Amino acid sequence: MTNNPSIEPVQTVSANYNDLKFYFANLNTMFSIRDTLATDMMTDMPAGGLHRRIQEISSLTKRIYAETTTPAVTGLLDKVESEAENTKEDWNKWDLANLKEMRRIHNHLSALPPELYIASVQISNEGRKMHAAAMQSKNWQNVIPYVQKVVDTYKKIGELKQNKFNTETPYRALLIGYASDIDDRQMDDLYEGLLAPLKDLLTKAIDKQNMDELPLPLKGEFTRKDQMWLNKTILELMGFDFQRGHLAISSLNPMTGGHPDDTRVLVRCNDETSFLDSMEDTLYQGARAIYNQNLPTDWKTQPVGQDQGMIMMNTMSILFETIIGRMPQFFEFVSSRAEGVFRQFKNDSFSAENLYRLRKVIHRTNERNEADELTKIFHDILRYRIERDLMNGTLAVKDLEERWNEESKELLGETPKDITQGVLQNPDWFTGRIGFIPTNTLSHIMAAEVQDVLYQTYPSMINNIAEGNFEDITSWLKTNIFEVGRLEGTFDTMTRLTGQDISPEPLITHLKRRYLSEKR
Repeated sequence: MTNNPSIEPVQTVSANYNDLKFYFANLNTMFSIRDTLATDMMTDMPAGGLHRRIQEISSLTKRIYAETTTPAVTGLLDKVESEAENTKEDWNKWDLANLKEMRRIHNHLSALPPELYIASVQISNEGRKMHAAAMQSKNWQNVIPYVQKVVDTYKKIGELKQNKFNTETPYRALLIGYASDIDDRQMDDLYEGLLAPLKDLLTKAIDKQNMDELPLPLKGEFTRKDQMWLNKTILELMGFDFQRGHLAISSLNPMTGGHPDDTRVLVRCNDETSFLDSMEDTLYQGARAIYNQNLPTDWKTQPVGQDQGMIMMNTMSILFETIIGRMPQFFEFVSSRAEGVFRQFKNDSFSAENLYRLRKVIHRTNERNEADELTKIFHDILRYRIERDLMNGTLAVKDLEERWNEESKELLGETPKDITQGVLQNPDWFTGRIGFIPTNTLSHIMAAEVQDVLYQTYPSMINNIAEGNFEDITSWLKTNIFEVGRLEGTFDTMTRLTGQDISPEPLITHLKRRYLSEKR
């Protein structure tokens, strides 16, 4: 336990509860240090330091596990929960929510023996490098033993959490780490309900696209320096505080790390034939970073002061990168600035209309990273079906490639031409993010719902976007989502904002408007 934890003064209704806050403030510090070490591993760390860095992260992970599951903390939680139950009138909603989050964290950690928890963290940190090497070698057979190790590890985790949380399936037990309010049966129903209208929409969108002239390919030279200058400008306009954050180039995948006072945004910037991918990374990761920087200050060391988790984090990313960042009005703002940054005046490929059309071209591709907004949903259905069956014991690792090819044929219309376009492309087999993939679709749905609320709240929003003015959007998100922390659940937040349960209809409406309508 830290000797001098930094805790903002908040109402304390119990001496035991105050002790718990000290424990969890220390836990928050250790999570921040671990996150910073992992972020550094993706940027400045030499390749030869990988083994040592994984050891460092593992050592810190052991400390996190030990301090959270110690009998002292377990006993304190039991006592404080009893006190809260007997003196509810003395507790405010923030303290009660904080106590609930403490128990949730404790339950997830204590559900696993220490060696299994540490193994999962090691997989998470070494998996990115393993996946990059596998994609380069293009040899699935060589990595099957490693994938089997990951699957075996997460099957054990799923089974233990199934017993702990009394879920119907092991996969449901893994899902709750990302989406505690939904189970695999609901996801099955959701995807089945989306599949038919999305297939119809895709066919119509491709027919419409075939009737139009293709957009001009982007022409010009795009140095890293110029791309990062544009990225920094966009990130600043979104509301990112560079006094408490940093934008850098990732040596591997884009990501956001750190804590509210030291937020790191890592983007790819290796393609000097286009600036669009790097810009989209900035929008996607920048949304997460701004969320992180605007969490409730008074509770920043406590569980209730953290973000609502992967679904809401993804929702913010999709809102900025996929919905706002692909509007024609957004490209009205970007076009003139890009012309100046890259010195491409009178270049027709830089027109706002052409940039917009480049980003709405539908690609029937087997590569998810290359897929358009609409086709990505089919990729997510494919991965969801496979990982669900893998964790629930109805699919073996040796049959992954065959199953992937079958699902590709059904959902995407063709089997992969290359192993890197097939089963090898999924990093989750390597990093152990099992249960994460459905959050993409849930977040897409929620982002469309948030868009509708923003339209209703700010009728001038589209004009503001065309001017590069995101102040109203960021301010609304800060008040209604960011500063809420974990005071309420993700789906409770969405019900409060929209007045209804999660519904796929706003997403379908958004996709029809973007791909079928001239009303944009």
